[in-house]
Amino acid sequence: MNQAIGDTAAIKFAEGFYDGLGYGRSYAEAFEFGLLSIEAEGIPEAQTPELRVNGDPPVGWVKPPAPDDHRQPPPVGEPTTPNNHPVQTPPAIKQQRVFISYKRDTAPDEPVALQLHDALRQDSTVFIDQRMLVGTRWAEQIEAEIRQADALVVLLSAQAVASEMVQQEIALAHKIAEENGGTPRILPVRVAYRAPFQYPLSVYLDPINWAVWDSDADTPELIEELRQAIAGGTLSVGDPQRKAEVVEVPEPTPLPPPQPAAQPIKAAPPVGILELPEGTMDTESAFYIERDCDAVALSTIQRQGVTITIKGPRQMGKSSLLNRTMTAAAEAGKQVAFLDFQLFDRAALQDADEFYQQFCFWLTDELELEDKVEEYWNRPLGNSQRCSRYVSRHILKSLDQPLVLAMDEVERIFDTPFRNDFFSMLRSWHNQRATKKIWKRLDLTLVTSTEPYQLIADLNQSPFNVGENLRLEDFSPAQVHTLNEKHGQPLNKLEEQRLMQLVNGHPYLVRKALYLVASGRLTAQELFASAREETGPFGDHLKYHLFRMYGNKALVQGFLRILKDQTCEDELLYFRLHGAGLVGREGQCVLPRCQLYADYFKEHLL
Repeated sequence: MNQAIGDTAAIKFAEGFYDGLGYGRSYAEAFEFGLLSIEAEGIPEAQTPELRVNGDPPVGWVKPPAPDDHRQPPPVGEPTTPNNHPVQTPPAIKQQRVFISYKRDTAPDEPVALQLHDALRQDSTVFIDQRMLVGTRWAEQIEAEIRQADALVVLLSAQAVASEMVQQEIALAHKIAEENGGTPRILPVRVAYRAPFQYPLSVYLDPINWAVWDSDADTPELIEELRQAIAGGTLSVGDPQRKAEVVEVPEPTPLPPPQPAAQPIKAAPPVGILELPEGTMDTESAFYIERDCDAVALSTIQRQGVTITIKGPRQMGKSSLLNRTMTAAAEAGKQVAFLDFQLFDRAALQDADEFYQQFCFWLTDELELEDKVEEYWNRPLGNSQRCSRYVSRHILKSLDQPLVLAMDEVERIFDTPFRNDFFSMLRSWHNQRATKKIWKRLDLTLVTSTEPYQLIADLNQSPFNVGENLRLEDFSPAQVHTLNEKHGQPLNKLEEQRLMQLVNGHPYLVRKALYLVASGRLTAQELFASAREETGPFGDHLKYHLFRMYGNKALVQGFLRILKDQTCEDELLYFRLHGAGLVGREGQCVLPRCQLYADYFKEHLL
């Protein structure tokens, strides 16, 4: 320590340093973990620890000036040439840091990842999550490693593209690269996977180059290709024609018969297509479960000049319902423009001028109209006025059909300084339908996982308390039974009840459980026995939530309070946890959304 250090900082440094050594990292890397631990506590003492290596000069040592006789010996310990001149050490070449993202406990993903790790670490500092125990320290190190990385090598198999943690690591790397001028570079490797990337991966991966691995015979060539890419080169699959040759639309997979341990109760399995329960569902999906909200949304969108708000926690099926609503609108002769607010970059969310202009340009591009944003912005008006004039005088007047403006994940601008202005603008568009005919040609459909009154201070200026407000709920026991039948009844009646007790009708977790058992990947007994384990059927989903939560101490403390005494006094904190799909209310009590969450987070947060 270069000066006295406080007890808390010393303890945090020691924790980070010895964690690093425990993970098998070098002394220098463990030292950096120690500094990060101090910084994570917000303590201004991260400059106090120093790493001293054998042979370093003492602190404060200054090399004496050279005497007139150049043949005098140099300072003790300094290497010399035969003429007693100090050796000129060439500048060190910065070793690249590489993060390998992959789906654990999956073949061929993990074997390929380990081979890449062993080969690439000869030239680079390589991180791979192999020995880390799940917990908030695990989540902290994952983010720290991605932030320090020069390249993120991501292995993308059919299993990996459906992994929430792999998706989150790619999204985090993309976000950090936007902040850091392109670092880390994302280097995708298709691992025996030729299907098109689905949203949101398509947004991150389609514009950049890929590598391809199909069998063990490709491993040596892949290693060399990655070495060159890490050093600044590019991966081999880049131009559109080559990508088109690589991508293959997969044939649908027949639904396999249930395993002997879970025989159907009477009816034979239906003929259908087994669907991986990830992302927005196809409008023709045989596994879609209609809820009361569906009929309301589909009938409302048939009318002219409507506003629809779809609310619900994460992974409730909001985007799938929005997709079906947009399809119904198109079939009714309306034009549809879809804007996902997750795709607004950080700069736009910090600058109102940039946000409104991006909003207008994006809408123009979606409709393939002439861009006149700059023309309308050269007016002495506020952003909301410019945007409103642009939509009414350019967008709506240029279209021959009514327009449905569908906006997903609008809570993305929750923390922006202009959120009230933007939502007030949308409310004004709704109100102006009563007096200006042009606005009757615009339908608004908004999707949010946050309670609308948390998004805008003045409810009289909110677009969320007008029109149709639809709240999606978890599946009922009857809906779980229907979905079980659609999968060929892989669970018997008692197992259906046990699944409801475990996940409380959580749509995504119900679908995943039925998919795994119906496809023969697990028996029902194995599903329930390993449900709470890191390597179990829901491990990836649970780790994703833990990873998202760890950086926000208020969220962690709020969730711990809920686990302990079923209360949450901070209403804003409650709505953030509810929007993430982690908690809900029952009367005056605030509870974890399901027993699976309660058990898992008690183990890893308490």
